[in-house]
Amino acid sequence: GNRNRLERENRRLIEEREALIAQLESKNAELERYSYTVSHDLKSPLVTISGFLGHVGKSARAGKWPLFEQDLARISNAVRKMRELIDTLLELSRIGRIANPSEVIALPELVAEVVELVAGQAKERGVEISIADDLPTVLGDRVRLRQVFQNLIDNSIKFAGEQASPRIAVGVRSADGGPLFFVADNGRGIDPGEQEAVFELFHKSPDTAGSGIGLAVVKRIIEVHGGRIWIESEGRGRGATFCFTLAPPRGTSGGVRSKAAR
Repeated sequence: GNRNRLERENRRLIEEREALIAQLESKNAELERYSYTVSHDLKSPLVTISGFLGHVGKSARAGKWPLFEQDLARISNAVRKMRELIDTLLELSRIGRIANPSEVIALPELVAEVVELVAGQAKERGVEISIADDLPTVLGDRVRLRQVFQNLIDNSIKFAGEQASPRIAVGVRSADGGPLFFVADNGRGIDPGEQEAVFELFHKSPDTAGSGIGLAVVKRIIEVHGGRIWIESEGRGRGATFCFTLAPPRGTSGGVRSKAAR
């Protein structure tokens, strides 16, 4: 009996150690990718600033004030871009360390708030957004989960807006006994080989505006909530569905409550 218990305990310790090593290796690889992309993206505005500082001096000495103003504007834009990059990196680093208290969140109300926030750009692009009437109540960080839905809907508006009749659907379906939330669009779609990369920091399409950190933030928030996120898409021109789960809170049998339970 004692020997069996010791063997089971040893196996458990070995499994925990291997899981911890795998987690650390994954985090180190993530940090390496972030370090590379951060250094690359910060270098670009620095090169702009350095180059145009020389032009500013020449323009001033020659009395070419229109050129002087143009060069100052370019420097100012580069500084603004650097500030935005640094701010978004700080925001990303804070997720998981500074958390708002978990609370009961009625998702129909939360998603309706988000749709109201993006109503202007949706109308401008002619995008119709529908919200399922069976979205449940969840426990989580209200501010962070609002960010999740806002970033996902923003993202879909960018790409669904290219269609003749662009549509976005926010809903929930059951998977493995738990709720699976989704934001689906009928936009340009995402090739299978690119579906992991879109969640990387600063990954963005060259023909769209934005910093390329929105989906990295979404992924981090969902992981902090004990869930995972992935994409379902048959490729270019076939639309995309962003699916995610949220882990149930400790000490409960589920992280959501149906309308009947509210």
